[in-house]
Amino acid sequence: MALRVLTRALGSLSLVPPAVAAPGPSMLPAAQVTNNALRLPSASVLLPCRPFLTSVALSAKFVSWKSRTTYTTAPLKKRKSGGRDHTGRIRVHGIGGGHKQRYRMIDFLRFRPEQETKPGPFEEKVIIVRYDPCRSADIALVAGGNRKRWIVATENMKAGDIILNSDHIGRMAVAPREGDAHPLGALPVGTLVNSVESEPGRGAQYIRAAGAGNVHSDSRPSIQR
Repeated sequence: MALRVLTRALGSLSLVPPAVAAPGPSMLPAAQVTNNALRLPSASVLLPCRPFLTSVALSAKFVSWKSRTTYTTAPLKKRKSGGRDHTGRIRVHGIGGGHKQRYRMIDFLRFRPEQETKPGPFEEKVIIVRYDPCRSADIALVAGGNRKRWIVATENMKAGDIILNSDHIGRMAVAPREGDAHPLGALPVGTLVNSVESEPGRGAQYIRAAGAGNVHSDSRPSIQR
């Protein structure tokens, strides 16, 4: 800031040589003639000054992928910050570069019937299992009915598998297959689970990373990695 002010002040000064006086005697005092040698120019003749730019604000017209309200399976563009905040100043050092990444919206709420009038169990087919650059676990594209969506894939999930999504808790424990979604009350003791939600209808919030699993038991659960 001090360097910018000094540069602007030096650039606005103009040295004007004193006018050649007539051989006759001067009518002005000597002190006034000396002060007129260094004159400040008016606003119309100020010299151009190029300030030093230390930061550039980010564009306010950029629409982030977080602002989307409609679900889509198409990959969305993701803009990296490079460690900078909204003003353009670097807040976290050591961040920058890397390959361009695209974000894929994951549906963490497994039991989401396509038709609200028929909220019973439904099946979906795994179309593809692929790597996701935005998370450690693989993701799977599943299709059922007239829709497609991305979900978190399990360890042995592969294309062509049929997975079941249910919210029913019966009197007897079910025999789940890998990739199925059931309430914890419907699973037998000792089942390895992942993508657990804190309350019904909120979506998975726990155990979503790669290699993480929770053994379902009657006592306190233990996390295995």
